[in-house]
Amino acid sequence: MKDRREMENQKIVNVEQMPVYQAFLGLALEVENGTRDCGPDFRWLRVQLLRSSESVCANMAEGFYSQYSTEYLQALYRCRRESRETITHLEYAGATRQLSEIKVTSLQSRYQDALRQLANITSSIERKIQERGKAKPGAVLKETEAEYSVQKDREARTDSH
Repeated sequence: MKDRREMENQKIVNVEQMPVYQAFLGLALEVENGTRDCGPDFRWLRVQLLRSSESVCANMAEGFYSQYSTEYLQALYRCRRESRETITHLEYAGATRQLSEIKVTSLQSRYQDALRQLANITSSIERKIQERGKAKPGAVLKETEAEYSVQKDREARTDSH
C-alpha cells in the first residue's frame, strides 16, 4: 500500500483520481439516494437537487480536460455555483421536511468541506495563470493540416469500400 506522501506526488491524469471530485461524486450519489422518498408535490425539488449535485461533477470533468487553465478555472467557478445551489435546495428540503434535519446538516457540512478543497484548487490555478499564462502545461495542440489530410484520406478510402 502506498503511503500518503507517495500518493500526493503521483500525477493525476484523470479527473476521477481527484479527491475533490470523489467527494462531490459521493455527495451527488448520497443526494440521489436520500431524495427518493420526496413526496409527489416535491418531485421538482428532487429533480433540482439531482441536477445541481451531478452538475458539479460534470463541470469538474469538463474543466479538467480543457486546453486552457482559464477554461478550467471557469468550470471550477461553475462547480462552486452548483454546489451552493445544492446547499440551498438542501436547506429547502429540510425546511419542508422532505429530508431530515440531521441528513441536511450532514450533507451541507460535507458540501462545505468539499467547497474548501475546491477553493484551494481554484486559488492554485489562479496563481499558475498569473505566473505562466493561460495555457495548461502539456496542453494538446490541434493537429496540423498534414495530420488532418491523412485522416481525411483514410476516411475517404473507408467510405468508398
